[in-house]
Amino acid sequence: MSLLSLSTSACPDSLNHRGLMVLNESVDLGFIDCLCNYNLPVVNVNGMDSNVPPEVKRLLDHMFKFDKFIFAIPEFTGMMSASTKNLLDWFVVATNMNLDHGKGYPWSDKHVMLFTFTPSGSEGGKRHMDGTKAIFKKLGANVIHTEVFNYGWETVIPGNTEPFKEAADRINNFLSYKPNSKNSFKNKYEEWNRQWLKTEVDY
Repeated sequence: MSLLSLSTSACPDSLNHRGLMVLNESVDLGFIDCLCNYNLPVVNVNGMDSNVPPEVKRLLDHMFKFDKFIFAIPEFTGMMSASTKNLLDWFVVATNMNLDHGKGYPWSDKHVMLFTFTPSGSEGGKRHMDGTKAIFKKLGANVIHTEVFNYGWETVIPGNTEPFKEAADRINNFLSYKPNSKNSFKNKYEEWNRQWLKTEVDY
């Protein structure tokens, strides 16, 4: 299954984009991209039949190629960044103002993870997450995990994988989820249980 990891920052030297690149050294994040690579205008329409800019369509068509998503979302003043909100607003415009209640988006009914890389300490980065998660779920995403990485200016450095090892292991577990994961878990349980049954008499 193909994975898109998208920084929703419009900044060319984005901490969130660079955070994805460093994290990718410990866990395969698929195709890594940044919103700064797309010239999205500020949303300036409010009608269902409004014209959607070609650059929005280009990004929308690109995202439909993927089966799983990671969004690295900057936190500004305790909320998702304006660039993230602008992206979601354009996609709402492009999909009939969400009249289909979460259907028709690239991430609809697909596994989504939400990350934030922030220079702040433990007090920052997570303030927006509950609201952001609720919005993505309303727009049809199956949000399976969220993660905040603090002290980004000290940790998000090329080759500095040590601070991300534990998170990478968690993320890899979530990325391994597949539609047939139920059978995999069942098989692992049965193998584990067989080992106990063989030695049960010794306890």
